Amino acid sequence: MIVEMNLKTTPSADRLGLTSQDVSILDFGAVGDGVADDTAAIRAAIASGARRVTIPGGTYLIRNVLEPEAGQHLVINGTLRLADAEITELQSDVAVGDCEVVVRDPAGFSVGEWVTLHDNRLPIQGGGRKTRRQGSGNARIKSISGNRLELDRSSARSYLCEAEAVLARQHAAIWIKHSGVRISGTGIIDGNKQNQLNTAPGRLEDGQSEDWRAASGIAVRGDSMLSNIVIEDVTVCDFTLHGICMWEVELASIRNTTCLRMHDKSITLHRCRDVRIVGNTCCDSEWEDGIMLHQRPDAESANYRILIQGNICRNNARHGIHVGANMRQVHLSNNLCVDNGVNLSIYGDNCTSTGDVAIGTTDRLFTEDVYRPNVLVVGRSVSLVNLTALGTRFVGVQLSGQNISLNGGIVGEMNKEPVPESGNPALRPSAGEWGRGSGEFYIKGDSRIGIAVVPDVWRNVEVQPLNVRIVGVRVHDCRVAIKVGETASRISMEGCDLDDNEIAG
Repeated sequence: MIVEMNLKTTPSADRLGLTSQDVSILDFGAVGDGVADDTAAIRAAIASGARRVTIPGGTYLIRNVLEPEAGQHLVINGTLRLADAEITELQSDVAVGDCEVVVRDPAGFSVGEWVTLHDNRLPIQGGGRKTRRQGSGNARIKSISGNRLELDRSSARSYLCEAEAVLARQHAAIWIKHSGVRISGTGIIDGNKQNQLNTAPGRLEDGQSEDWRAASGIAVRGDSMLSNIVIEDVTVCDFTLHGICMWEVELASIRNTTCLRMHDKSITLHRCRDVRIVGNTCCDSEWEDGIMLHQRPDAESANYRILIQGNICRNNARHGIHVGANMRQVHLSNNLCVDNGVNLSIYGDNCTSTGDVAIGTTDRLFTEDVYRPNVLVVGRSVSLVNLTALGTRFVGVQLSGQNISLNGGIVGEMNKEPVPESGNPALRPSAGEWGRGSGEFYIKGDSRIGIAVVPDVWRNVEVQPLNVRIVGVRVHDCRVAIKVGETASRISMEGCDLDDNEIAG
């Protein structure tokens, strides 16, 4: 049944150049004992042109990224595990514009591997309890001559021996570059992050802070828009960047996967359209998000027409689900977000939320006197129906956008201990400090507000709430049921059960 569905939604096997047979990586010499390097065997199976490549039970170490062919179905029933990273010191500095590096020991590296340059003077990314460095540069090895490695990209910054500069192998597990690829199975894709270089890999040539080609479980990006990508059922865990990252993809599905313990995002989309994210479990990101639709500078390059349904996002340090600015027509329903930094935030426009549940927030990433709403809405023309937002010491729902409707649902149970008195005023962090636009700012004293209709700041521009309608919501067990800021305009409330709580503003 799965194969038939795949054939209906992808180009024919003959036109893609694939043979009709199914193959196992064991037929190509894979061992699966968790010790041997099985990269070459798995790559040979993929390169065979088989329509379906199976990775059976066992643990298969890989030292380089796997790249499925167009229309290919990769069935993972065993464990794919990134081998321990090779890390070696540089013997000379790398200057801006260099594409050659001199290392102490080149023996563990091969042509074609993805590697990262890093040193300990690179800036710390973030604030609060976040301590990861950023600015490392990722590229591929083009050639090796003695202890000199030529990379396929030149460096946008310098890396200094006096700052303990190193070169380390750092790659994604699977890179999907073609349309019609399906990844499925009962197996595990293991990033083995405790034995990798602990840094956020950037693009070597332009100094950007993240490179989707490195340190992610499944990275999806081609030379043009890809289509008919399906990722389902597998478990992705312990990567130093993302679990699943899609870039410029349409007509795709991420469903019933389990993503655990990333350093960064479990699932993230960039510039995608008509994608379903359904029934996934995204838990325990150390620094960032469960599901994130990445903000873009303009609507033309943003994600749109995305369905996010029935996912569980729990104990992620920043957001459970985040819909970034300039997203359009993102529809959320029946998601369960529990104990994330901010459970649900919507900065996009023309979005809906139906029956979503947000319970509790976590201080795991931040100090205790940082304010975070349970649910945050800053977009325009957003409808929330039957929202449940319970159990936080801060604000249940913050409405800061324009043309917002909150219809039905329950907000309350602010029964945690109040925030201790602090010398910090109720102001956002200074410019450049991590967390801006994510609903975090410092607050003095007790908050525990059910619904707050107050301004928000996004990219140093203050957004004022305008035309906000709150209908039929039950608000209970709060210090203040509803707070309306002085600058909010055209705010209406009707049929709400406020449990004798105070209305402020």
